[in-house]
Amino acid sequence: MSNLAATRTTTDAGTGVANDQQDAPALHLKPVCTRTIRRFSRLDALPPLLLVVAPTGYGKTVFLSTIAEHLRRCGCRTLVHTLDEGEPDFSTALLSIEQLLGCVSMDIGMMFCGGPMIESDSRIDNILQAAGRLEEDVVVLLDGFDASRDTELGNLVEHLALSRLTRLRIVLTTTELPAEILHRVRLQGGTKELGPAELSMGSEEIRELFATAQVNPVQLTADQVAAIEAQTEGWPAAVRLMHVAMSSNVDPGALRIGDGFETSLTDTLSRKVLAALDPAITRFLFEIADLETFNAELCAHMTGNSRAGEILAELIRLNLMIFPATGRPGWYRLHNLFRDFLRRESHAARDERERNALLARALDWCRRNGHLHDAFELALGIRDGRQASELLAARAQRLVRDQGQIYYYITAYERLLEIEAFPADEAQYWYVWAMVFARQYEKAYRVLAAMRHGNATDAPDDRMLRHKQALLSTILFSLDRVAEARTRGERWLESDDGLEPFETSGVACVVGTSGVAELDFQAARRGIQLARNAMSRAGSEYGLAWISCLEALVDVEEGDTPFDVSPLKEAIERARRTLGPLAPIISTMDIMAARIALERGELDEARERVLHGLSQAKQHGFVDTTKVALDVAIRLWDGCQDSVFAPRHLDAVATSFPPRLQLILNCAVLVRLVRLGLTQQALDWARRQDLEGLLGTRPPAFPAGQLGSARRARLDARLAWLVAQRDFGAALALVETELQPALKSTCATWKVHLLLNRVQILSCIGQAAQAGKSLLRAIGIAAPRHLRQPFIEFADVIRPLIVTDDRKQWPLVTEVELSFFAELKQRLSTTRELDRSAGANEPARENVDLETPTARELELLGYLDGGLSNQDIADRLGLTVGTVKWHLHNLFTKLGVRNRSAALFKAKRVGLLGR
Repeated sequence: MSNLAATRTTTDAGTGVANDQQDAPALHLKPVCTRTIRRFSRLDALPPLLLVVAPTGYGKTVFLSTIAEHLRRCGCRTLVHTLDEGEPDFSTALLSIEQLLGCVSMDIGMMFCGGPMIESDSRIDNILQAAGRLEEDVVVLLDGFDASRDTELGNLVEHLALSRLTRLRIVLTTTELPAEILHRVRLQGGTKELGPAELSMGSEEIRELFATAQVNPVQLTADQVAAIEAQTEGWPAAVRLMHVAMSSNVDPGALRIGDGFETSLTDTLSRKVLAALDPAITRFLFEIADLETFNAELCAHMTGNSRAGEILAELIRLNLMIFPATGRPGWYRLHNLFRDFLRRESHAARDERERNALLARALDWCRRNGHLHDAFELALGIRDGRQASELLAARAQRLVRDQGQIYYYITAYERLLEIEAFPADEAQYWYVWAMVFARQYEKAYRVLAAMRHGNATDAPDDRMLRHKQALLSTILFSLDRVAEARTRGERWLESDDGLEPFETSGVACVVGTSGVAELDFQAARRGIQLARNAMSRAGSEYGLAWISCLEALVDVEEGDTPFDVSPLKEAIERARRTLGPLAPIISTMDIMAARIALERGELDEARERVLHGLSQAKQHGFVDTTKVALDVAIRLWDGCQDSVFAPRHLDAVATSFPPRLQLILNCAVLVRLVRLGLTQQALDWARRQDLEGLLGTRPPAFPAGQLGSARRARLDARLAWLVAQRDFGAALALVETELQPALKSTCATWKVHLLLNRVQILSCIGQAAQAGKSLLRAIGIAAPRHLRQPFIEFADVIRPLIVTDDRKQWPLVTEVELSFFAELKQRLSTTRELDRSAGANEPARENVDLETPTARELELLGYLDGGLSNQDIADRLGLTVGTVKWHLHNLFTKLGVRNRSAALFKAKRVGLLGR
């Protein structure tokens, strides 16, 4: 069993590179093994979530570090992640947990096509799945949780605890935990909460702490133990202070600690402990009191004291409330209560000018030695906006792009704005990117719009101006201001020198996908090809996967090439190998594969892939990729409101994007209802969604509603609406008007769709001969492209035309057309025979109208009979749990049952098991 102990992901001085060695800090003092520590050092005593809630000074870090060490010695993998030091950010916590569980995402934070390649929500999903696959015990220990700051981390902890993953346990320490935080998991049980009472020290533990101290051990009498316990009430910080005081020959009976521990502690420090120290040591402590962390060299430079190293060594020897800084060998920190007291005393004794002079010296040392985070905090402290701006700009790219610490960076930049109205361009540029990564597009646009984008006097090689212009194109695209994004992107590419291939690829993708939205497929292909050429130089596997996805997007939306999923499947397999099976881009690639499978009539594969795609559609992708997912889902919808593809489920996805997507979804639902023959429901839907005006001459209220993709969706919905109202004359006129330009275009799917609508309308008005000609033309277009599903969707119209006629009556020419026609005829005949046999088999099935389960549903039924869980079935078949649940939902619906037991009983009665 491997051992892994980790602290929070720390950064190398000046570079921000995560340290490879991730060890919990060795305790500088010998911990007392209290009864609570002994209890929870056993794995079997840990609940799924252990909450340690107590004020400062109750030894929470000591408790956590000690039990982590005990658990590691027993062979348990542990992660100790400290949240209250350094650069707190949700992304660093995610990265630490990903490293522990072996699910680190590739290319974290890299920019592409309007957003980060790895979204936080997708990473959380990956962590949950990785935790579910654990085969050994793992404990995650989170120290210093802040309910107001760490809300995202709290959500992750709650999801992990609620999933009841028995091999994963979480220990979380915090000073306070409001009732609304983690309330669901606390209500449902599975948690244990420790407070001051459990962390307090008893008489025997106090005696042990004094007797086993590494420096100045003290053997206490029974009266002394009783006095210390009475005065401190077992508060660990006060007990340890008592030891320091008694090491200086202070009588514990003379230390009167009252009700307010913090005030009393300050008095104690003031009167007894500091008074017993060498005055030079006391002065040294006051001088470094404003430092969060320090080492000997920094202290020497700051104070100008050549004996700083000796003094620091003496403080360490005395155990004077000093501890190692997490993840920084040779660096130390003072206990928070002790440091707060020293700060108050220092600020009372020294004026601001003197204090700032000391901090300026510390700032100078940190900057020269590459400790840029410390230097930035010091610059903020002395309100030196110029230096703070330069320091943040120096780390901006690494923090935002490479490490994905977007929320930390946003906070840091906004703190900078309080003292510096005009930060450095580099700092501001990455602030905008951080907001883009956080999907704060409107705010990002406002900030970027206020920045200078160049004028005639600028040098042509001003890289920052070009970066801003490229970024503006990306933001406009994310806001669905497609036309403007495309115009700016094309202008940018005209003068691009290709020195930044990733940026070139991102802008080219904006231009290419804008072409898709505008149905300008020639421009779309040019843009995506340029993006591929640039991405090949960038060498990003994630970027290349995106390019493959966008190439497939152009193919499926245009529909001119054969619907062949093989190239995309190869790209998906490559992405799985290089990026991992849980990479979010695979879900978006699966959306494209689902559309190809659907058009080919391969419905089972389409269902599985689109379910996977929809599971991450809200976090990964953009309007036009998600539009494909919604199109597939609606075309698979059977009209039942309980279906996983019902509009009420898809609305949550559509509303996560600009309003163009909701318009397209509403139109698609109307078309599907008419295709299912639910005309009254279709008319009701149009009224409820306020579509009637949009289906006429009233344009949408937003500019993107005029794009080609939105216009086509409205046109298709208007056509269906007219058919639903049996206004066949207007419907036929509309089809004829659209067919003329469509037949001259390369968009085969749209041509076939319009021709089949023409078939339907002509059949309804009794012009069967003309309908047959339109059908023949549609077959000629669809056959070489394997475009089968549109004919199945119009089966009620097509079947009377071809199933009852002999093939020789159809003037088909090529073998491809003949084969396509024969397959289509067989499919439509099979569907009719299944419809007829359903009634004949009713008595054999206990007079229940049982729809025939698919092959996949029968396969899952067998696994249910074998006692496998949803996760077991998913692992066995290589599916997601969501896909398994979807199949089981459909199976239960067909069987008319609500649970597994009833499904197995019913399946045995009707003879489905054993097929």
